[in-house]
Amino acid sequence: MKKFHIFSNSFTGTLEIRRKILCAMLIGTGLTLTGCGNSFDHMPDLTEEESAMIAEYAAGILLKHDKNRKALASDYEIEKYDEREAILQANTQELMVTQESSEVENGQEELAETEGAQEAPAPQLAEAAFGGVAQFCGLDGFQIDYKGHVICDSYPPADSEDMVFAMDATQGNKLLVLEFTGRNTTMEDKELNVLEQNVQFRIAVNDSGARNILPTLLLNDLSSYRDVVPAGSEVTLVLVREVTEEEANGISTISLSLRNESGDASTVLE
Repeated sequence: MKKFHIFSNSFTGTLEIRRKILCAMLIGTGLTLTGCGNSFDHMPDLTEEESAMIAEYAAGILLKHDKNRKALASDYEIEKYDEREAILQANTQELMVTQESSEVENGQEELAETEGAQEAPAPQLAEAAFGGVAQFCGLDGFQIDYKGHVICDSYPPADSEDMVFAMDATQGNKLLVLEFTGRNTTMEDKELNVLEQNVQFRIAVNDSGARNILPTLLLNDLSSYRDVVPAGSEVTLVLVREVTEEEANGISTISLSLRNESGDASTVLE
């Protein structure tokens, strides 16, 4: 809003102008009270400059007594507001640029991670060259050889001397018992400890997939065997898995798979 300085230094010394302004104001007031008519006959002669000053002065008086005047902002306030708006806009733009840059960087990092994950092959256990069960299990001084398999409903057989822990096949299935010989090849008594080698044994029959062996309480279970074998002696060891009656009647191939923390190995037993 424009500021009004009606009596500036260039006019303060002009008493006549002040009088004319006061006279014009009084006449204007009279016109307001009495209406129009011939009141213009009493209007004093004013120069163009004096008329402009009166109009400006009147506007200033109206503004001074306007009850809404306090709601109007000064030039200083408007200038400060504009400065704050400019700063806010600049900060907002800077923030948006920073966020966009961060999003681009994050997107590039995620893309790189995704591409890296796609390029990196999934970790796989190495397929070890099979040199025998004893060698794979790290059983130094021993040799473990496959002897053959037995199909039965119960194991051990009823006529066996070792019937402490017998096991039966579930209905509709048979027990496939793989027999091995564990020989101590040294000249001293030696402990055969398969239990602590943490080896997983799986058996595959024909074209079916390999399946885990059955956990047993058999004293000669190869997967959990731990006992001292005299020098030059051998013990019979077994692994047991269930098969269907149909599989039991048509076994053509038997494979053994082994796994430990070092890798995988497999061998065809029959």
